[in-house]
Amino acid sequence: MRTDDPGAIATALAPFRTAILTTRGADGHLRCRPMAMRHALRGEEIWFASAADSGKCRDLEHDPRCALVFFDSASGTTVSVSGQGEVIRDRKLTASLWDRSWDRWVPAGLEPSEVVLLRVIPQLVERHDGATGRVEILFEVARRGR
Repeated sequence: MRTDDPGAIATALAPFRTAILTTRGADGHLRCRPMAMRHALRGEEIWFASAADSGKCRDLEHDPRCALVFFDSASGTTVSVSGQGEVIRDRKLTASLWDRSWDRWVPAGLEPSEVVLLRVIPQLVERHDGATGRVEILFEVARRGR
C-alpha cells in the first residue's frame, strides 16, 4: 500500500532505534555508520546528533544525498530511506530535540559546543518485508522533470 503521507514514515520507523547512515565523501567513496535516531520524529524529519567535526558532517556538507537503513533482525524486515541530509548548528534546537538515546554517542550531552544535529528529509521510503520479500513504497516525493 503506497502512501504519500509523511505520517507513514513515523509508523514504519517506530520499532527502530538505530539506523545505518550512508553518505558520499568528497573522494567519491560511500561510508556507512550506525546512528541513534531521535525516538520521536518531527513530521517526516529524521534526526540524529553528531560531533560537528565528524566525517559524516563533512560528507553531507559536500553532498547532501544520503540513505538510511533500519533492520529488524527478528523479522528480517528492512526499511530504507533515501533523502537529503543537513547539518544544523543551532544550540536551542539541539536542546529542544535532545534524545536520551544520544547520551551513549555523546556522553557529555549538550555541554560540548561541537555537537550538531543531522536532519534527514526523506524522499523515498521503502519497506522490505522479511517474511515475504515484498517491497512496498511507503512514501515518495514527486520528482521534477529529469
